[in-house]
Parts: sequence; C-alpha cells; structure tokens
Amino acid sequence: MAHADIDQADPPRRRIRAVVLVRNRYGDILMVKPRRGHADRKQGWQLPGGGTHAGEPIAVAAARELLEKTGLKRKLSYLLMVDQVPASADQASAEGINFVLDGGTLDNDEAAAVSLPESAQGELSAVEWVPAGQLDELALPYQAARIRAAARAFEYGMRQPMFLLGELVGS
Repeated sequence: MAHADIDQADPPRRRIRAVVLVRNRYGDILMVKPRRGHADRKQGWQLPGGGTHAGEPIAVAAARELLEKTGLKRKLSYLLMVDQVPASADQASAEGINFVLDGGTLDNDEAAAVSLPESAQGELSAVEWVPAGQLDELALPYQAARIRAAARAFEYGMRQPMFLLGELVGS
C-alpha cells in the first residue's frame, strides 16, 4: 500500500510511525478506520497515528497525529512498546518501526466528545471506541496483536518515559 506522505520516487528505507493507545473508562480502545486499502473490508481498524516527519520527536509526532485524526489533544510522554514491521514482499512498503505511546484513559465526557475531524475525513472513514473483545474481528491480525501487547504493557505498569536529549518529552 502506498502512503500519501511518502515520496514514491525516493522512498525511505525505513518508515517511523507513532501511534497512540487511548482507552475509555470501560476499557474500550480508540481506533480509526482508514479509507485507503480497508474501506470495503470489516477489518482494517487501527490505533490513531501516522508517520513522523524528518527530525520530529516521536512523542510530538504521536500527539500531532492523534489531534489530526481524532481531535484529541493529549500530553504524551510514555512509550508502551515498539513494534517492527518488515518490508512488504513486493517492496511497496519499506520496513517500519512503530512506536506505541500511552494516551491514557479518558473520562466519560472526554470520550463522548471524540469524533472524526472534518480535516481527516478524506483519510479516515470513522473513529470509534472498540471493545477489546472485538479486536480480532475488526483489526488485522498484526494490528490486534500490537494493540493487545500495548494494553498489557499499560496494565502491568511497563510504560517507559520518552526522552529527547536527556529531558522527558511531553507535547
């Protein structure tokens, strides 16, 4: 799958993505449904996030992507996991490194206010709270595994602080 923000004439050898695990008080997970590649399938839901820009700190990229895709503004300072994705067999997608950051747990009012921003409607078809029990039904297998691993890291207190030049980051 080609990515709109990638120069196809000179694609990077490795993609760096920043995604965010956000939950509501019931343990449901905030997920987005991309239009490209998954619009006609039940599966394809994923965590909100996207590619980092050159020189952009991971936590800043994650916060920017979360805001762009869900309208949520969150301070992101903790990493839950890193997930490496090999290049696609047809070389259409470069190897990727996915950083999953902790977006915390929203209270009922915050969770109810989440909606698909108008600016993201060309890229996404929906933003929804997905019960953890529906991950296998709605997410691709590797996405579901990534989300479960990040949720376990959160539950077991395995968050790691994100640093930039020795200072805790927070956007």
